[in-house]
Amino acid sequence: FTMIMLVALITGIIIHKRIFKDFFTFRQKKGQRSWLDGHNASAVLTLPFQLMIAYTGLVVFLSIYMPAGVLANYSNPQVFFSELLDEPMHRAETGVDADVVDLSILFQRAEVMMGKPGRFMNVEHPGDSSAVTKVFGWFDEKDYEGQLLRDEIGSVQFDATNGDVMHLNPPGEYDKGTPMASQRVMRIMHFANFGGYSVRWLYFIMGMAGALMMATGAILFLVKRRQKSLNEFGSQTARVYRVIEVLNIAAISGLAVACMAYFWLNRLIPVDIADRASWEIKGFFYLWLAMLFHAACRPGMKAWFEQWSVFTLLALLLPVMNLLTTGHWLPSYWLAGDWSSVGFEVTVLVFGLMSLGLVLFLRRKMRLQVRPSALKTQSEALL
Repeated sequence: FTMIMLVALITGIIIHKRIFKDFFTFRQKKGQRSWLDGHNASAVLTLPFQLMIAYTGLVVFLSIYMPAGVLANYSNPQVFFSELLDEPMHRAETGVDADVVDLSILFQRAEVMMGKPGRFMNVEHPGDSSAVTKVFGWFDEKDYEGQLLRDEIGSVQFDATNGDVMHLNPPGEYDKGTPMASQRVMRIMHFANFGGYSVRWLYFIMGMAGALMMATGAILFLVKRRQKSLNEFGSQTARVYRVIEVLNIAAISGLAVACMAYFWLNRLIPVDIADRASWEIKGFFYLWLAMLFHAACRPGMKAWFEQWSVFTLLALLLPVMNLLTTGHWLPSYWLAGDWSSVGFEVTVLVFGLMSLGLVLFLRRKMRLQVRPSALKTQSEALL
């Protein structure tokens, strides 16, 4: 999908000959023309960001997307990564029971070896003779402010069954070569691990503008093709366009509902349930599938209206659910100085209010809607 995105961006630049000229043009209340102007503006505004995020994503996960080079030279890809990163190979689970040593002692030993506080540790295959634990050093963004290629935070890897040191990566050292250093810069750019919250908010805004570009483009494509009435698919033309309409609804409003519902699942699923994280992910996809089924069963405009109504309720009521399940809400986060939670709650409320405006707009359109023709459906009323 990342490669498809990169191809779509490049071909989009080639196809839209007047894309930069149209960026400075916006005509209000002109129906499709206004939507197209908004599409062009959001496309040009986010173009550098979209190209960067697609290209760096390919570079970061290059060996996963294109493993042919690795497989041609290594019978076991783990050997490749072990040599590349100069780290021990990943251990396979043996099935032999073995106790894990006192992890607090290993954590303290790692802090002494790294010469800095530890941040967290993970354990692979606990209770198995192959158990390995890795302690990572503390990272403070203030220490690396303005540096794109930051120093290593440091880590120590232990055999969790006997406490032997398997690998030490001292903080401040990075000697894995220029290619890996270049990929590391790409990874830092891709995941916004620089510039603090200012850069992350910029990424968020650019990402939302890119989503708006894709949503408006998908709707405009369907409506314009329908209006031409070229009967491209013969007697199945109306049915094909209906399928595209259903997919558009599920991909735009349906995905939004599933994303917001995910936060509800995070608060409603019991903390002590087994595989809690996987149940959250499963719930997300089940709800998304339900939105696809709903879009297929309802007329176009009603499906848009109903799904955005659900999203509005989920967004505006999420802080209430958070208060009921955790005992915390916006004022308590504010007083505690928990600005990450404050930002999340405020962002959710803003999206809820924006969605409420969209729902009211759709309701007015539904009241004024004229009976559609054989090929025109209710989605065209969006424009």
